[in-house]
Formats: sequence, structure tokens, C-alpha cells
Amino acid sequence: MSSAKPEFIHQPTSGITLVTGVESKSKDTKENVPAIGPSKNSAESTNGVAAESIAKRRFYDILLLGGIFIMLIWPWIFFGVVFSLGGIQAGNHFANVVNENPHAVNFFVTLIGNVITLIVDVLFSFSILRFAQEWISDNKGVNVFHVSLISALRHHKWQWKIEDLKHLFVRNRWLLVTLVGVFIVCFTFVPSSVTSLINPVNFNRTTSLSGTEIDLSSISPDCINWLASNPIKNQCDWETYNGLDYTTCLGENQMVDVLEAGRGHILSSLPNNTQSLTFSQLSNSSLHFLGPIRGVLPIGPNGVPAFDTLNSSAFSIPSQRAAMISYNYTLEHQGLSSNVTCSYDTTEHVNIYDLVPPVRGLYQYSGTCDPDSMENIFEPDKVFVSISSNNTLAFWTCKSKQTDGEQPSYYIYLRGLGVDSVGYRSAIGNMTCTVSPIQPAIFNVTYQSAPNHFISEERISTSPIAFPGFLDRAMLTVGGVVWEAQNWESNLVAESVITFGVKSFGLPAYDPSDQYLRLYEAMIQGILEYEATYSRLLYSTFSGRPPSCTRMVNGVASFEVFGWSVDNRHVGFLMPLTLVNLAALVILIIAIVVSKTVTKRFDPTDIRPLLVAYIPKAHGPDDLGHIVTYDDMLKIHRKAREKELKVILKALSMTRQLMNHWKGREGEFEVNLKTLLMARWIQLNY
Repeated sequence: MSSAKPEFIHQPTSGITLVTGVESKSKDTKENVPAIGPSKNSAESTNGVAAESIAKRRFYDILLLGGIFIMLIWPWIFFGVVFSLGGIQAGNHFANVVNENPHAVNFFVTLIGNVITLIVDVLFSFSILRFAQEWISDNKGVNVFHVSLISALRHHKWQWKIEDLKHLFVRNRWLLVTLVGVFIVCFTFVPSSVTSLINPVNFNRTTSLSGTEIDLSSISPDCINWLASNPIKNQCDWETYNGLDYTTCLGENQMVDVLEAGRGHILSSLPNNTQSLTFSQLSNSSLHFLGPIRGVLPIGPNGVPAFDTLNSSAFSIPSQRAAMISYNYTLEHQGLSSNVTCSYDTTEHVNIYDLVPPVRGLYQYSGTCDPDSMENIFEPDKVFVSISSNNTLAFWTCKSKQTDGEQPSYYIYLRGLGVDSVGYRSAIGNMTCTVSPIQPAIFNVTYQSAPNHFISEERISTSPIAFPGFLDRAMLTVGGVVWEAQNWESNLVAESVITFGVKSFGLPAYDPSDQYLRLYEAMIQGILEYEATYSRLLYSTFSGRPPSCTRMVNGVASFEVFGWSVDNRHVGFLMPLTLVNLAALVILIIAIVVSKTVTKRFDPTDIRPLLVAYIPKAHGPDDLGHIVTYDDMLKIHRKAREKELKVILKALSMTRQLMNHWKGREGEFEVNLKTLLMARWIQLNY
């Protein structure tokens, strides 16, 4: 008699249920069986940890991104500010400290450059590491080449041997290897990029200048009337104007300066002349000129202070001027342009005769002008009394009659006197010098602080003169200078020419020559230009000058200061630093974009994970292609296998229990097993 079988629906098949997360009791054993799979609390805990890890990673990424961005933009901000300002001038105290301690400055500048390079290095290395972590976590084909490439980029160091070259410059590798070389070179120049930007240096700054001076070429009736009503009187006296002590006449008290002006014109004909001249009558502190004076009266910080009409500039601020290491400035001054040509003449235009009654050792002279083409500029019945010796020089001048549209020409007659054809009689004889044209002109006058002198360059423009009385007075003064230069032994004007001829050109002292003619031309032109300069000084002291008698003086100043300066070359200097920071920024952004999960923080190039990494033996000579599996990855695979093994063991245990329970009832067991499997399948799929 067979025992009755219980109904399938009321009979439990096992003490363990396969439904995930449900607690079950066995009717026979009455024990609790833990559920298979993660519980709800476990999932919430895991999600919380993951969210916290993602937040930390995002904070780390933002911090790294901000550091790279700062390193990328600060050099260009500094460059833009300095470039737009034309340089940043350092304070006087700082400049003095730096100039007194150049070695210490080099030390600290290099130190700052190395610190910034270290920061750039760390940020670039972290960017490479961040990208490598994301890439390796999703890539199962990581090989030795990839690991060495990451290490080379992180440490910007060549990681391969010579034997590896044939495996490096192949398809899919040569471009990456080239990039490594590019970044190694860039990192080599990063310290130089930084130091070239922050190193304080001497640099030049420029600024425009403007001022005013008297205009002796004005055609305004107001100006011409003012000049005519203020003639320069031939009465020598000392006066003061704006702190300047000066004499009120032309020629007499400026004899030393006049001869210096003539010497300056002669020196300008010498090649590579470096001898400057000093004019003490134009300023209380003296003016120094290299070359001819050209009839200009310099204004500006180093010109004549009494007539310094320069508008506000960097020279007006004491602190800025004190910080100038050296400076040059150029102003467009009005001067006098003339052309003097001399020749020996057989006609005696200067008449010599004895005094009445005769006086031993003295004589008097005057001259005659052709009444048809010339006019006399001296006073009627003008005569000069001079010393009679073997070295006496007489002078006279005439002016051509002025016609409409033409400037007058002036004729200077020199006559050397001596006894028995010696001295000046043979050296000079009769000489005629023509001065034409003579007119106001604009010259670029440059002051150089290092040698402390002015240089008047060639004229840039000329204009007709509307007030010829100015020129007449200057020509009269030339004659007065020749007369005043005469003493018992010689004439200072003639001796200056002869001395230059002998010492500088190797000429015989008293033999006429064309070279001496050129020297007399330069001497007369220099004297004439100085008289024009002093006439400008005297006219500038007169009051009531109308605005039409004033012209603008424009120019530019260039001064050397200490501070920070950049130019177009720094764009190239900053390229290595910019390229490194830009690459770090792009790499980090890519890593952030491709990041999907929380990646374990580990360094794939660190020696510790590499020591326990799994590198299977590969076939062939290219060991760079060997696959690398890190210990972290092995642990992931091992944990997956352990879970699978636990499931299998649990399934075997359950199968054994079921077989013992259904022993002798195999058919019923088969039906219940199929029903159970079907229910589990429905549960998993629906």
C-alpha cells in the first residue's frame, strides 16, 4: 500500500527560497535563510559612497582645472599689461637695490622661474595621470608601450632604449612618440619663458614733447612790427632774465663763444669728430654742442632754463626724471641756414689809410660797395681803427640790392695786412666770401644725456625771412668780431683758422690754398650762426611779443629706465609655456568628459602597481606590445570569479538537499523542479 502524496501546491520544495531579498522559513528545519543578492540598504549605502567619491573627484578636477587655467593666462595678462603701457617702470628704491645687487636679483628671478616651472610640471603631470586613470579603467588592451608613453609624458623624460626605436616609429606609435619629444623640448624652455618675462631690465620709453619759441620767419604784420620796434642795441650791459645773466649786445662779450662756434663748424668737417664745444654765455650752466650750433637756442630740460617753455612731460615729474638712467630728446628748433663760399680776389675792397693826424702803430679802414648792385649795411662814414702789424685782418661787408621774390646776398671782404708781404698779407691777401642764401630753417636738435651735449642735424625745411634787419644785424656783428679779435700780435679769427690748417690738415701756416678757403668758410658760417643764436636769446627777453611771433616746437624723448618691458619677441618666448599649459588643460577636459564612474585613484606608472602587474609572455621581438594587467584589475576579475564560485556551491548544496527530500519520488521532483525553474524565470524576466 502506497503512502498518499501531499499536494504539490501545499508542499514546500526547500528550506531556501530563490527570490532575491525575501526571508523564508523551512517547515521542517524552521531556520532563516539569507537572501541571495544585495539588499536595499546595501544598495543605498553603496550609492552614497559612490556619490561621495564622485563629489570628491569633481572637486579635485575643478581645483586642478583652475590651477592650469591660472598658469595658462597669467603670463599673457602680464604681457598684455606691460605691452600696452610700453613697459612698467620700477620705483627708485627698488631700482637702486637691484642695480646694487645684480647677483642676488639673478638668483631670486631664477628661483621664481623654477618654482613656476615646478607648478606647471605638477599640474601637467596630474592631468596626464587623470586621463590615464580614465583611459586604463575602460581599456583592456593596455600594453607596455602605453605605460611607457604615460610615464614619458608625466615626467617629460625619454623612457625608451635605442633598441626600441625600430618599434617606436611605426604606425599608431610614431606620432605619440613625436609628441613626447615636443613636450620634452617645451619643458626645457619653460624656465627661460618665465624668467624672460619677469626679469627686470633697462628699457627705453618714448614720449612726445612740445613747447614754444620765438618765430623769426613770421610774415604776420604784428610780428614784423614788433621786431622792428625792438632793435638790438649795441650797448653792452649785464641784465638778468628768469635767473639768466646775459649781456645786451652782440659779439663783444661773447668773444670766446663766437670763436667756439667757428671752431665747431670747422670740427664738423673732420671725420669722426668727438670734441664738443662749450658755450658759457647762453646759460648759467653752459651748453655743450657737438658740431655746429646752426643758430638754434635749445629749450627743454637741458636747454636754456630761462626759456624752457616745454609743456608738462616725464621731465616735469622729479621722481620720474630721477629714475631715468639716461635719456635723449629731439626738438624741431628754428635756426639759421646759410651757404658761405670764399675765393681769393685781386681787387682791394677794404681801403687802408692812416689816421689824421697819424698815430704810430694804428691805422683805419673802411670799404666800398658797388652802388649799382650793392648797398652798404654799415652806418655812413663808418671806419674801423685797428693795430698795424704783420698779422692784421681788416673786414667789410655789403649786401645785394633786394628784388621782389629774392633773398639778399651778403658779401664779406677780408684783407690781410703785413709788412713786406709777410704774415697775413701773404696768407690771406684779399678774400671775398659770399653768403647766399641765408634764411631761417628748422633743424632736429638732439640732446644726449650720456655725453651731455647737443647735436644739431641737417636742416629739414627752410622759409624766407620777412624781417631782413635781423640778418643785417648779424652780418654787422661778424665784422665787429673780426675787429675785436685783433691784438698787437695777431687776429684771433685768422689764428684759429691757421691753427686748424696746420694741426688738423697739415697745411703750411702762411701759404694760401683752397683748403684754407674751406676753413674760412666754416669759420664765418659758425660765427654767423652763433650771432643768430644770441639774437634769438635777446629777442626772447623782450616783452610784449605778439602770439604771431611764437611757433610751436615739437619733438620726442627717449629715456632709459629700469623695470619690466616686453616686445614682440616675447610672444615666441611664451610659446613653450603656453603649449604645455594648453595641452594640460585639453587633456584634463577630455578626462572629465569621458569620466562615467568613480575611478580608483592609482598611478599606472608608479613602481608599486607595476611590480605586481600581470604581463603575460608575448611572442615576437616587440615587447612593447605586451599586455599589462594591473593588480587592481586582477582583483576585480578574481572577485567576480569568487562570486560565481559561491553561487555554484550554493546551487550544489540546494540540489543535494532537494535530492534527499525527494528521494524515491523522482518523478514528482522533476515536475516540481520544472515548475520552480519556470517561476524563477518569470520572476527574473517580469
